[in-house]
Amino acid sequence: MTNVTFGGGGGGGGGGGGVGESVGETGAGPLLRSVDPRWRLAAAIGWSIALVSLAVALFVGFWTMREARQALEREIGQLYATHAQRLIDTIDTNLAGRREWVAASATLIGVREGGLAGPNTDRALADLKGALAEIEWAGIIDLNGTVVAGTGGVLVGQSVVLRPWYTGAFLGPYIGDTHRELLLDRLLPPLRNGEPRRFVELSAPVLDRAGSIRGVLAVTLGWSWIEALQRGTLATLKDRPGAEVLLLGIDGTVLFGSRQTPRGTRIDLSAHPFGTSHSVEGGLLSGIARSSGFADFPGLGWSVMVREPVATAFRTADRASVSIFTAIALGGLVATLLSVLVASRIMRRLTAMAEAADDLRTGRKTGFEGPTGRDEAGRIGRSIASLVGTLQQANAELSASNERLDARVEERTREIERLSHETRAAAIVRERLRISRDLHDTVAHTLLGLLTQIRLIRKLVEVDPSRLPEEIRRADEAAQEGLAHARGAVSQLRYSPVRDDGFGPALRRLVCQIQDRSTARLSLAVDDGAEGMTGQAAETLYRMIEEALRNAVRHADATSVAVSVALVEGGDGAAAFQASVRDDGVGFDPTADQANHFGLLGLREQAELIGAALTLDSAPGRGTAVTLRWPWAG
Repeated sequence: MTNVTFGGGGGGGGGGGGVGESVGETGAGPLLRSVDPRWRLAAAIGWSIALVSLAVALFVGFWTMREARQALEREIGQLYATHAQRLIDTIDTNLAGRREWVAASATLIGVREGGLAGPNTDRALADLKGALAEIEWAGIIDLNGTVVAGTGGVLVGQSVVLRPWYTGAFLGPYIGDTHRELLLDRLLPPLRNGEPRRFVELSAPVLDRAGSIRGVLAVTLGWSWIEALQRGTLATLKDRPGAEVLLLGIDGTVLFGSRQTPRGTRIDLSAHPFGTSHSVEGGLLSGIARSSGFADFPGLGWSVMVREPVATAFRTADRASVSIFTAIALGGLVATLLSVLVASRIMRRLTAMAEAADDLRTGRKTGFEGPTGRDEAGRIGRSIASLVGTLQQANAELSASNERLDARVEERTREIERLSHETRAAAIVRERLRISRDLHDTVAHTLLGLLTQIRLIRKLVEVDPSRLPEEIRRADEAAQEGLAHARGAVSQLRYSPVRDDGFGPALRRLVCQIQDRSTARLSLAVDDGAEGMTGQAAETLYRMIEEALRNAVRHADATSVAVSVALVEGGDGAAAFQASVRDDGVGFDPTADQANHFGLLGLREQAELIGAALTLDSAPGRGTAVTLRWPWAG
């Protein structure tokens, strides 16, 4: 029983709790208790207001910083794209200008009198190389593709008929994409850094006064002018020390890079589609510009990329974000303390009410003395005082009711013990009935057959002794069969097929076993809902189907027997399992005296045990149908 006591009766237990809390309050400092939401409702309100305000401030700050970061990304990206565009435009302009310069020089060399080779030609080539410091080599090639003049005598007498810049010059001024010229690189003085040279080759046809081609002027440009342009771009980005400027070939190969991205590195240009000026990819903020040529020069398909790691690009913005969020957090803490102090002033009357409730709970007082007044605290105090009085009266009445209830419980306990004894006795009776049914199904049938055989032997002793050995053999077989059935019955007393295997598998095994010993054709259909049934009711239902199936095989002289278990809907709309065993045998009259038919009697008894409805539909000459309907609880 559960006893509930108010007032002085519960003072002992309540006092223990009150002492514990008082010790806790004494141990904690007053200042800490005033801001601890576990001790003060005012602190909880203040913390709630402050946390909500802080959350809103943080959300607004985060959103603002995200927008600012995106704006900064666009600004820096556009800045990098602008520098990249300026550099690629400068490269295109310089290449176009150098192409025109080479074409003009070729024209001047062509209109001179005399052959292509000679001191005048060497002087013109030297002047051309001196005018442009980035020219590594310049030469004149005749119409047979042989170099007839070259700066420093390099490549003179060599055939260059297969070089693209040679064949391209016959169509007009030509600029070839960057590549390594191994032969020329070996013949020229080595560079200070020891790296192999990479050249941009320019060529133009050498025309005479009549406009006929006399040869080709070829010029190879080094990278000194590209280096100068890159340094100039980096100088304009001196406030962005983490930025790098890259010159990319048409396939994304770095033609001129940096320490972080050396020459030869491959960059996936598909991540920067045409039409985009900047992007953030792989932790890098990049601005990119692609060559669009200059005047009638279409460009070489190069690209310039100016990029910087995101971590360094947004370092200033991130520091500002940390400062802003720190200021917000400190402001939230100050707001929390102020909110607690203000809420404490407002909640003083509620605190007094809590102290009065503690006095009542710990037993220091037997009545509730809350604050007075017309505000909410006064109204709650009056309501609690009225409620406490009502509960104290109800407690006294409840104690009396508990005593009466204890007496009734003792009486019901004795009744339950009596019913338990009766239930055990009923279980023993049911078990005896089941054993008798099992013996009827096995041993009784076998003994009946053996008795018939013995009677026949007794007759044959007088009538036809010559048949005695055969009949004695049959009697022996009947006895062996009876022994096997007896052992099987004992085994089945220990084995529960439904419990061990499930309803559906147990039925299939039963049908297979009976089919092996019968000439009749057996069929079985089981709904999915009945496959996994277990429990005592399912075991009883299985035994009833087994009895009906054995009766059909042994006594009906049937050619086919059909067993089905299905989930059907009853007349009242409730679901039920319906099991049926139908045969096309000789049938019988269900209205005749069945006093000695223990099989049918056992079926009725088992149906009553589980609350199933048993129906027998049979007549002589038209088979038998045994139907069981068992309520299903779902």
